[in-house]
Amino acid sequence: MTNPTIPFRAALFDLDGTLLDSGRVWQDVDRRFFAARGIEIDQAGYARAVQGLSFREAAVYTVRRFGLDESVEAVMAEWMDMAREEYALHVALKPGARGYLRFLKRNGVRLAVATANRPELFMPALERTGVRELFDAFCTSADVGDASKADGALYRLAAQRLGVAEADCAVFEDVPEGVKGARRCGMRVYAVRDAATDPSAIDALADGAIDRFDEMRRYHSLDEPPRRCVIFTALCEGDPRRAYAPRAGDCVLCADAGWRLARRLGVKPDLVIGDFDSSEEPADEATRRVPAEKDDSDTMLCLKRGLQMGLDDFLIVGGFGGRIDHTLANLQALHYAARRGASIRMRDGLRWAAAVADGALRVHANVLGDGPVKLSVFALTDACRGVSIRGAKYALEDGSLTSAFPLGLSNEFASDAAEISVKRGALLVTVCREPDVDIPSRP
Repeated sequence: MTNPTIPFRAALFDLDGTLLDSGRVWQDVDRRFFAARGIEIDQAGYARAVQGLSFREAAVYTVRRFGLDESVEAVMAEWMDMAREEYALHVALKPGARGYLRFLKRNGVRLAVATANRPELFMPALERTGVRELFDAFCTSADVGDASKADGALYRLAAQRLGVAEADCAVFEDVPEGVKGARRCGMRVYAVRDAATDPSAIDALADGAIDRFDEMRRYHSLDEPPRRCVIFTALCEGDPRRAYAPRAGDCVLCADAGWRLARRLGVKPDLVIGDFDSSEEPADEATRRVPAEKDDSDTMLCLKRGLQMGLDDFLIVGGFGGRIDHTLANLQALHYAARRGASIRMRDGLRWAAAVADGALRVHANVLGDGPVKLSVFALTDACRGVSIRGAKYALEDGSLTSAFPLGLSNEFASDAAEISVKRGALLVTVCREPDVDIPSRP
């Protein structure tokens, strides 16, 4: 572990109400479920009654409590159908959750999900929010016979799958039953307050309590030196010395023949990943050989590796030019990272590009050095809403861009930097040098 102030070696996370802000989903499911049967309930009281129960236990309780003439399996299936789309498209992370998970991962803490929910629901949500790759294990109540969290079996299983002693684990929970179960295992427990939980029922049982994950600084340091993931590609048409300036702590990954580019700069890769169809496999570097027939490009594999390490600041060296399909694939990789809340740039000394999703970025006019350049902004998603471009010759305030029309092409800097933001959607921002074109005169 690189941060000695972290008092645990593994962290086990409940999902609903803890990592995922999903309370509204289940309130809506309950309302629709009982309304369809003409049953009036105290929603808050019902929610308290099923807190801490496994998915099946909650269905068993519901069938018995309300005398439903339906099977437990039918009730669970109906709940799943009603909640599936919300998890896949809308459920968000709690404030600070993604940053904290990445912080723990960068510092060598093993991570596991320990939830009463079902993978069919939560896996799409974790993938969409960009945290699925951070977890080393996924454990559900179904894995322990649908037992309540209060008996601790779920947390014991998670510790076992992580290969970490129970005493070295911390559990993050939002319901008293979960806190009690973790305590039964001798684990440290942090209560994550949720609107559906009475703080007085959980805070006193835990080692600490937070409303948002950046408040974990009360219990250990969140300070760390910045670390960047640098990905060298096989092709850099410009001067690579203009594209990459080394920083202390850089994690250097090379996509296939990218190791040759790194070697030209005297840079030692931490890992070379590829199918080695564009170069031989280097004998004196750490390598990971992958099949030639695969879904991910070698650059994408490097990007995913960095994300799995908890890194969220990326620089791709090269990436432009050559085959247009490779260039487009690398630009899509920028979008992939931006959608996961990572900062990512691509540059080759002649060109610079970045992607931003539901956020903002600042681009300096001298990002490529001195000389005239063009600034362009394109929509990566079908429609981008609330787009603002400030500090440029052609400004835009709270406008819209679509992927079907290049309205943001060939802008110019009007100040030392441009501020570009989008409220909803993802943007590709590029800076390119003006080409030296010699057009012959007509005879």
